[in-house]
Amino acid sequence: MTDFFREVDEEIRRDQMKKLWERFGPALIAVAVLIVVGTGGYRFWQWYEVRAAGSAGEAYYNAVRDADAAPQTVAAELGELASGGTGFRALAKMRIAGAQAEAGDTQAAIAAFDAVADDGAVDNLLRDMARIRAAYLLIDTADLAALKSRVEDLTLATNAFRHSAREILGLSAFRAGEYTQAAQWFDAIMADTATPQDLRNRTELMQSLLTSRLPAETESEESGQ
Repeated sequence: MTDFFREVDEEIRRDQMKKLWERFGPALIAVAVLIVVGTGGYRFWQWYEVRAAGSAGEAYYNAVRDADAAPQTVAAELGELASGGTGFRALAKMRIAGAQAEAGDTQAAIAAFDAVADDGAVDNLLRDMARIRAAYLLIDTADLAALKSRVEDLTLATNAFRHSAREILGLSAFRAGEYTQAAQWFDAIMADTATPQDLRNRTELMQSLLTSRLPAETESEESGQ
């Protein structure tokens, strides 16, 4: 009799499992397929990202190893990277702008650097670098106020490009005849222990040029009072 009840109990469980499978089986299969496909898709995306980054890096290297390449050549080789979505997009734009500057197409280079500087998706360090590159190109044409609006906030002691920003403003002030301001910027460069040696050398030259101009500026200010 015990065996009979055991067989009945097993039959009931089988019947229940069959009904549950008929009700939920397709959904369970679908979930399992989604998990497999999702995991596979994620792994494929990781592989694709690594592969794309590797290809982009190789393309970037091949394009920049020729430092004397014409802007048209650089633009042609880096055009796809500059418009793509890899981490080399901003670097490609910077290289194209640099080639334009080297070729004398200053306005195009400034516009290209400004485009990188204004791109919120680009790393802040690259954006600041683009601002500096554009400002150097503008020293001979932009007034002191315009250059201050571009790079004065980069002169802070915590900014990696403070040395270049100070030099830009010192040169611009010197060009504008604002010798006292120029001296202040050049003094800040020399007082910073982290200033690169080549910049120190250039600054010493500018300070020697200022020595003959600062007294004249002071006398002019006193005579005007």
